[in-house]
Amino acid sequence: MAFGALLADASGVPFYIADTMPLSLLEKKVLSVPAVTGNGSVQDLFANDGAIRFVFVNSNAPQGSNENCEALQLNSTNNRWQLSCRGPARTVNVFIFGYQFQPIPAWGIQINDSQGRCILTNETKVLRDVQSIGDSTNVNNSGFVINTTLSGQWAVAPVFTGYFAGVNNSSGQPIPIVAQYCSSARFNGSTTQITSGYLGNIDSNASNATLSNYRNRITAIDVSRY
Repeated sequence: MAFGALLADASGVPFYIADTMPLSLLEKKVLSVPAVTGNGSVQDLFANDGAIRFVFVNSNAPQGSNENCEALQLNSTNNRWQLSCRGPARTVNVFIFGYQFQPIPAWGIQINDSQGRCILTNETKVLRDVQSIGDSTNVNNSGFVINTTLSGQWAVAPVFTGYFAGVNNSSGQPIPIVAQYCSSARFNGSTTQITSGYLGNIDSNASNATLSNYRNRITAIDVSRY
């Protein structure tokens, strides 16, 4: 470049404009979720319209419990993505990121792509500082076993982290018991506990119980900037 401005990140990597678009915050939803057990309270998010979206979630649920979680699932009946929330009454924050052309600000910086379309401004909230929590090669630090506390307000990408299955024979009639572990971020005003809760029911009296750890990692972002 003979002259002009060169934009780079903290590592010195140049910002490439031609035919690219940054992931930015499309919408933040604040949901008031009632107390519910079992498969949780279903909260509608957006239509399954083929657009790429990345969802991160946190709540103000109590730390130190496995009684609450949020799971992103597709409703095949109405073709909409929904959040199933289990646990105490709480506020759930949903951060939805995706690709979209940006509205031109009244003043500030405007960056266009090679076709003259605005893709970034000084008002754009770009997805950044993504972290992977856990170690998929370590059964003691992956999947639903992950349990860590970070300073500040963090949100996690909803992901299933494990599975419980068993049979309760206490009534004389075999009753299948099934639960799915899901990632969860619980912000108490100063720190965020990143761990898992479960959808469904777990019965300590269940026989032939099977507990499966998916041994995946949990993706988290610092949402104080959003």
